[in-house]
Formats: sequence, structure tokens, C-alpha cells
Amino acid sequence: MLMLWLFKRCGSISRGVIIAIGFFLVVPPNGTAQTVTDPALQVTEVVGGLSQPTAMAFIGPGDILVLQKSDGRVRRVINGMLQPGQVLDVAVDSASERGLLGLAIHPNFPTSPFVYLYYTESSTGSDTSGSPAPLGNRVYRYTWNGSTLVGPQLILDLPVTPGPNHNGGAMTFGPDDKLYVVIGELNRNGQLQNFSGAAAPDDTGVIFRINDDGSAPSDNPFFNQGGNLAKYFAYGIRNSFGLAFDSVTGKLWDTENGPANYDEINLVEPGFNSGWMRIMGPSSRDAQGTSDLVVFSGSHYADPKFSWFSTVAPTAIVFMNSASLGVDYQNDAFVGDINNGNLHRFRLNPTRDGFIFTNPNLGDLVADNNTELQELIWGTGFGGITDLKVGPDGLLYVLSFSLGKIFVISRFSPSLVAAVLPSSRSVQVGAIATAFATIINAGMDTAIGCAPTLVTSLPATFTYQTTDPATNQVTGTPNTPVNITAGAAQSYVFALTPSAPVVLTDVQLSFACTNTNPASIISGLNTLLFSASVTPVPDIVVLAATLSGDGIVNIPGVTATGAFAVATVNVGTTGAITASADTGAASLPLTVSLCETNPATGQCISGIGSTVTATINANATPTFAIFVQGSGNVPYDPAANRIFVRFKDSGNVTRGSTSVAARTQ
Repeated sequence: MLMLWLFKRCGSISRGVIIAIGFFLVVPPNGTAQTVTDPALQVTEVVGGLSQPTAMAFIGPGDILVLQKSDGRVRRVINGMLQPGQVLDVAVDSASERGLLGLAIHPNFPTSPFVYLYYTESSTGSDTSGSPAPLGNRVYRYTWNGSTLVGPQLILDLPVTPGPNHNGGAMTFGPDDKLYVVIGELNRNGQLQNFSGAAAPDDTGVIFRINDDGSAPSDNPFFNQGGNLAKYFAYGIRNSFGLAFDSVTGKLWDTENGPANYDEINLVEPGFNSGWMRIMGPSSRDAQGTSDLVVFSGSHYADPKFSWFSTVAPTAIVFMNSASLGVDYQNDAFVGDINNGNLHRFRLNPTRDGFIFTNPNLGDLVADNNTELQELIWGTGFGGITDLKVGPDGLLYVLSFSLGKIFVISRFSPSLVAAVLPSSRSVQVGAIATAFATIINAGMDTAIGCAPTLVTSLPATFTYQTTDPATNQVTGTPNTPVNITAGAAQSYVFALTPSAPVVLTDVQLSFACTNTNPASIISGLNTLLFSASVTPVPDIVVLAATLSGDGIVNIPGVTATGAFAVATVNVGTTGAITASADTGAASLPLTVSLCETNPATGQCISGIGSTVTATINANATPTFAIFVQGSGNVPYDPAANRIFVRFKDSGNVTRGSTSVAARTQ
């Protein structure tokens, strides 16, 4: 009965201790303005110090190339460190939306070490801003030599006037190993903008589909018509900053910027006519419908799969071809915007040719107001998004234009805290010393395969088994790790059986799971003060109880007094024991005293002092009161600011101990 009582008390108080320290030990979520709606995910800054970054691409794990719009520099980030200098500096014209705009990596990189850049090339050999007129918007293929980009080859020479906005610039390779490049309409009004009888196709407002050397593939939708049309995959595009291929279907999607209304997301099939400048948004909202569109042989019009009535200026689009954020997000589409710095999430329907919405008002595929838009806003505070990428690690990377930073979105790793009670045992060689441990998963994801293990080398066997936290009865299978769901705790009983004498040792244990770092080791909180002797010795199992029941003694003012109680049971042999209390390694403005108490009334039955000495018989259960007098402020730091109660034998060897956190309120 005595041990059952002890086990119950151990389990109850261990959970209280963990609650008290949990919020201190767990690292809080990113405190900056970048947030996502899923509390299981976190936003972390990868790197800062970039100047107006427009595009990024991975050339290896942790190895990113980033474009800077206005100074024409290609920067390199390695393992979160922005490298000095640049891997290339090209002369750009940066007026309005011109500049260094697009980046694509050859699909067989690094075997085919080609890197493609889209930029507005200055006519002076140095950076300009509108005057004199630039040479054009151009796509060059460079060779990566391991540290720099060399050997430029011009593969697309595109118009730049009148502009200076609507230059597009997004590029991506498709699953067919073809390069897809978008250019805006540059404020022109030709056939490619759906004006019949106007200027012939002039390489504006189109998506190109080209071979990696710039030539036109023979299976392009307009290839047989020759001329400029041969390289086109789609036309009728006002301006676009986003191209991406669905990771499941292999089909192309784009984002498109409207004038004052009707930004779009489109599924771009071969020969697609997006409708500008006759239609933006769904054709049902256009008086003329599709009757006034320019039709080339092999072309077709299709409504956008989604539209924003009030423009947000969507930019990058990416498909989450990874389960690293969770299976709920796998293969969803994410779209950034430049106006608000928001990240939008879109769930695709089973046929992956449209989106699924829960708000019935989005059934018309248009977000007509802010209320309808809220369902889609998944991330905020990114300061104008220009690119999104799924990295080699399967995480989602976000490029911020105005903040000059790259962020990564990832799942919170499970974060563990742990406690051990009682905090000391003294046994005879060959006897079993048991104690309880509790692991709490303070993270946002399930912790896998969690168990206590022995860190300190001892001449002793170590075993453990899970227990029911309500009853402390053993459960499960001995020495078998278990999973701990987010926010939950798991209790264990563990046993040390020494085979030889052990001098008093602060035994460290590891509390870890396979998918997280172990809990921090804090002496006196999740360690076990342990000794083993040839002859029987006192073994004082000690438990503390605070008024708040959470393992914290609260001192109601800098010069006020707090108190807590200690219960003991001597499960060893009879001995003379001296009890004392102190603040351990921390120097705190506290004076601690104690007395032995009547277990029934709690009244002191000894004098109050710095120590109490008494003979504690085997199986005796004396109780004590500890008084804490403040003389200054004690901040809330339960891992460090603690009061320790120690029970030492006549040889000054600790035979029992416990501790509580202390703070000034």
C-alpha cells in the first residue's frame, strides 16, 4: 500500500512539474510577422540581405541562386548564408517592371550544367533605368562552372517597347524537358492581344515553348504555321509572373495579372488563348463573350480556373509535390501575391482540372470580396512574394521582394520536456531502484518511438515500461518505445539494478523520440541522484507539493514569504537524517528555512531553521514545511530558479531530494 501511494503521488506531481516548465523549455513559434494558418507549421527565415529579389532556384541541397532585379546580380545562398559578391552581374535596364526577372535550371543539371536567365538588357553595358532604350528582353543560356555563370548564349531575343511594364519573365522547364517562358503584352494591341486585323504576332503576351537551345519543337501547337507562331504554346496573356507544372498531371498552370479587376489562375493547355484584352475573368461576365477573340488554327479559349475580382497581383505558383508539410498539403497549389504579401492555398478537384472550395459563394470561381477571399489566404506577412519553390528537402520556400529575404515553411519538430520523480534513490547492491519519468510532447506533431534511455555509464541494468498516467499501473511491453501525440504526455516507470557499489552520482537519462531532439537534461529535474551500497542504507523518497499544485512556489511580492510541503517515506534502513533546503547553483534573493510537521495538521513539531535533524525509521513517513522569504525579485525561470530540499545521512551523503520552481508574483 505504501509503494502504491508513493507511485500515485509520483505520477501526479511529475505531470505538475512538467506543466510548470513546459512553456519555458519549448522554443516559441517564429515571432515575426510571417505566419501561416496551420499551427502545426512554422515560418523560418533562411537568409536576408537581398536587394529586390525576383526569382530563385536550387542547384543543390541548401544551394540557391537568387536574382536581384535592379542591379543585375545573381547571388548565391549556401546553407542559409548569403555569399559575398555574385556569381554573375549583367547589365540591366530596371525601369518599372524591367530588370533581371527569370531563372530556370536545366532538368539534367548538373550533367547539363545550364542556367537560363531572362532579363531586360541594357544598351550601355551598365545598369540603366529607362534611358537610353534597352536592347530588349532576352533569354540567355549560361554554363555553371561550379562557382560562376559563364559562356552566355542568346536563345530568345524579345521586344521591350513600349512597356516599360508587363515584361513577364517567369520561366520553367516542363516534364517534357522543354523550356516555357512567358512575356507580357508590353502594352501592345496586336493580334496576340485579340485585335483582329492588327499587328501580326510579335512575341508579346505569349508563353513560349522551346528546346533547351532555343529552337522550336516540332510538336508545338502552332509549329506548322511557321514564323513567330511556331514557338508559341499560348497567347492572349496580359502579364504573368508565375508558371508551374502540376506534379501529378504534368500540365501547365499560370497566374495572370488583370488591370483593375480579375487576376487569374489558368490551366494552360496547348494552343490556349487567355483572352486578353477582350476578356479578363470568366467569359460569362463579359458582354461580348468569346465572339471577338482572334483565333489561330489550333487555338482555343478557356475560362480561368479562378479569379480575384479585386486585383492582388498574383505572382509565383507552385505545386507541393511533397508530403513534408503533411499529407493534407501534398500536391496542392500555392500562389503568392505582390500587393499584399499573402500566400494562397488551392485544393484541386479529383480530376485536377479545377479547384475545390468550401464557401458556396466561390462556386462562380471568383473571389468577389474579402470575405470570400479568406478561405484561400493561407500565409501572411511576406512583404510581396516573387517566387515559390519546393526545395530538395520537400519544404516550401518563399521569396520576398520587399523584405529581401527567403523564408521556409516547415512542420514543427516535436519538442520534448521531461521530469523524473523521485529525484533520488539509494539502494543496496542487487536491489531494484525504481522511479517515474514523464515525457511530454510540447510540439505540433506526433513524436515517434519515444523512450527513456540511460546516458550515464553505471554497473547496473536499466529497464523501463510505460504506465497509465491516471493509475501508474504498468502498460504495454517492457523496453518498448511508444508514440506520443502532439500536446500529450506519456509516463514510464524505470528500474536500475546495480551489480556493484555506486558512489552518489547524478545519473543522466535521455528522453528522446526518433523524429526529434531529446529533452534538455536539467539536473534535479529529470536526472536521478543515485547510489548503491554493499550494506543497507536509508533511502528517502521525497515528494513536494505547492499550494498551486503545479510544482511552483509563488512568492507574493519581493519581500513576501511563500511556502510548500514535503512528504517522505524511508524505503531503506533506519538512519539519522539531516534535512536542509537551498537554491542550488542559482544565487537567488531568497532565504529558505524548514521544520518537521505533524502529518495530520501540518503544524511544525520542530524548530524552524536552516536544517532539521531526526532519526527516520524504516518505512516512516515524516513530513516537512519549507518557508521561502523573499528579498528581491525572482523571475519565472522554472528550469533554473529552483529550491532544492535535501536529506543527508550522518556521512553527509544525500539519501533523498526533491525540488520546486520559485518565482515572485
